[in-house]
Amino acid sequence: MPTETVVHIKDIGEVHLRKDKRFKRLSIRMAPTKGIWINLPYGIGQDEAIQFAIENKNWIIQAKKKKEEKENQQTRFSEESVFRTKYHELRIKPAATKSYDSKLNNGLLEVIYPKGMDVNNEELQQFIRNSIVETLRREAKYYLPKRLEYLARKHGFTYTSVQVKNTKSRWGSCSHDNKINLSLHLMRLPEELSDMVILHELCHTKVKNHSKTFWELLASHCPGLTEKKNQIKKYAINII
Repeated sequence: MPTETVVHIKDIGEVHLRKDKRFKRLSIRMAPTKGIWINLPYGIGQDEAIQFAIENKNWIIQAKKKKEEKENQQTRFSEESVFRTKYHELRIKPAATKSYDSKLNNGLLEVIYPKGMDVNNEELQQFIRNSIVETLRREAKYYLPKRLEYLARKHGFTYTSVQVKNTKSRWGSCSHDNKINLSLHLMRLPEELSDMVILHELCHTKVKNHSKTFWELLASHCPGLTEKKNQIKKYAINII
């Protein structure tokens, strides 16, 4: 049955080793928001896969750079932009002011910029992106640790600690010693999908790979898992 192990390779970073009887040869794969992985046929060990990655390091670094450029393609915001988090909706408007400003008020993230300025001004666009990230961070630090604690207690899991991060490629992760990281971008997801991510990481406190056992465990705690996995594909982690 399929298994997955995560390793860290110098100069390359995090690489997922995926073993499946369907794989016929060693091959390196990567995709925007999905990281880097190596497909391992049965009969090939972890050391050989790592050596294969090292031998192809230059190609991986170049391909990784192109992948990250795609991930970092930035949204352009305007007064017509529709952007919502769990608790706030973005509103951008010009005003009689000489500087930028942002504030949270009654469920709105209001961004103000000087009248007459082109909304595509790069400095203004960066200010809008920073305002959104800070809003997501505030929401996430308030909501996600509480939600993690609630779901862990409800489903009988334990974990060591939790951190909220502005991740670029993963909704969450769980370390070998059960430290859980959650992306602040979970605040842009419907609750049933963010709960699925949280339960995914909690299941990794018991099963450290993506074997059949893992998916069966997750499905037992997360009804409608297949449909939810399809739904979350519609959301990019880093869109700003």
